[in-house]
Amino acid sequence: MSNKYRLEGEPRRISLRGLGKVFLELIIIVIGIYLAFALEEYGQKKKERQLEVKYLKELLSEARANQTELNADQDARREQRALFGELLDAVNRQVGDDTLRSAVRELTVNRLFSPTDAVYQDLVSSGNLKLIQSDTIRKTIISYKQRLARAPVTEAVEERLIEEKIEPYLLQRKVLSLIEPLTDVDQISISDQQIDRIIRVLLNDREFIDLVYLRYSRLDDVIYFETPLQWSLRDLIRLIEDEVKRLEE
Repeated sequence: MSNKYRLEGEPRRISLRGLGKVFLELIIIVIGIYLAFALEEYGQKKKERQLEVKYLKELLSEARANQTELNADQDARREQRALFGELLDAVNRQVGDDTLRSAVRELTVNRLFSPTDAVYQDLVSSGNLKLIQSDTIRKTIISYKQRLARAPVTEAVEERLIEEKIEPYLLQRKVLSLIEPLTDVDQISISDQQIDRIIRVLLNDREFIDLVYLRYSRLDDVIYFETPLQWSLRDLIRLIEDEVKRLEE
C-alpha cells in the first residue's frame, strides 16, 4: 500500500500515466500548429496558383493579339516586296499596268509593329513575374522582349528612307500627290492612264530605280529581323496554352 504522505525533502514522483498525458497534449499542440501552418500555406499557394493562371491567360490574350498584328504586318511587307520586285523587273520586261500602279503607291507606305505589353509591364512593376513558375515561359518572354527591342531599329531605317529620300524625290518630280495613296478619293482627280504615263517616265530615271531597290532591300531586312519575333510569339503562345491546361487540370 502506497504511502499517502510524502516526507519533507523527498523527491516528487511523476507517474508514467501523467507523463504520457503531458506528451500527448504536446503532440496535439504541435500537430495543431503544423496543420494551421499547412492550411495557411495551402491557401496561399492556391491563391498564387489562381493568380498565376489569371496572368497566364492575360499574357496569352496579349500574345495572340500581337501575333495577329505582326503576322498581318509581315504578310503586307511580303506583298510589298513582291510588288517592288515587279517594279524593278519592269525595266527589262513587260509588267502589267495594274501591278505597277499598286507597286508605286506602296512606295511611301510603311507598317510599324505596335505591340501591346500592358500585362507584362504589370507583372514586372508589381513583382508578380515570379508567380510564373515555368522557367521555359519566363525565358521565352525574355527572348521575345530582346527581339522586340530590335524591331523599331530596323523599322526606323525604312521610315527614314521614305521620309528623307523617296518622298523628297517624288516631291521634286511633282508626282507625290498623284501616286501616294489617298484617304479621300475626291481630293485629286487623275486617271489610271495619267498615272501609267508618270510611272513610265519614272522607270526611265536611274535615281528612281535606285530608290526602289533601296526600299526593296530595307524591306527585306525588316522581314528578316522580325521573322524570329514571329517564332518567339508562336512558341510563347504554345507554352502558355500548355501551362494553363496543366494548371487547370
